[in-house]
Amino acid sequence: MRIRKLNWLRRMPVAGGVLVLLGVGAAPALAGTYTLNLSAPPASGVGQPMIIQASGSNPPDDFFFSWLAIHAIPTSVLSACPADQNNAFQIASSTYAQGGEVVTNHQREDVDAAGNFSMPVAHTPRKPGRFLLCGYTDDGATTTLATASLALNVEDAPGSGPNPSPSPIAKPVNLTRPRVTRSARRLVCRRGSWSNQPSRYSYRWLVNGKRKRGATGRTLAITRALRGRRVQCRVTASNAAGAAAAVSRPLRIR
Repeated sequence: MRIRKLNWLRRMPVAGGVLVLLGVGAAPALAGTYTLNLSAPPASGVGQPMIIQASGSNPPDDFFFSWLAIHAIPTSVLSACPADQNNAFQIASSTYAQGGEVVTNHQREDVDAAGNFSMPVAHTPRKPGRFLLCGYTDDGATTTLATASLALNVEDAPGSGPNPSPSPIAKPVNLTRPRVTRSARRLVCRRGSWSNQPSRYSYRWLVNGKRKRGATGRTLAITRALRGRRVQCRVTASNAAGAAAAVSRPLRIR
């Protein structure tokens, strides 16, 4: 639990009134708790990009932003993550030749104070083996606020070792641009062609280059408000390795 240093007001009687001074004092320790969770595929391959999802919450009475750190440490070195983020940082750095790595250090969360957060962290393992992913929420200085750990198996690169792993998946690449066509009183977004076997497509409509609120389907109704405007659709293709987006040429609505 963390002690906050807070500004406070102190009133002193003086001739003709009261003088208000700004000082520094110790506030009571926060009653809430910090939480952190890590999730990721249980296995990966050398050189194969992966996403570690970090999520958690800051207590409702917190009003300072906090930071996220994740370190990969070989299990041949440690069987459990250190309680302190600074120790994990030092061990991950010192075991670089064994595959230890500072995945991210002092990365700011997407909330400035109290509330829930969820953020993806990219990681590409360099060495095969079994690793501990040690996660920490900290105050950016000396205090560790929450910890989490996750085991990760990393296989040899494709074509090496006694049991070569399959080729790593690459994120989608757009080959032909999306296209907007008309069908009766609706516009249809043709997604174009993509490489690397996307598993999901999402759509977003743009009017005069700006996102149209709530327009996330494959089709869009032609309304009077669109007359004379330039309309485009943006397609995002994704798979296990990541996501990529492409935008159609503008179509002026007549």
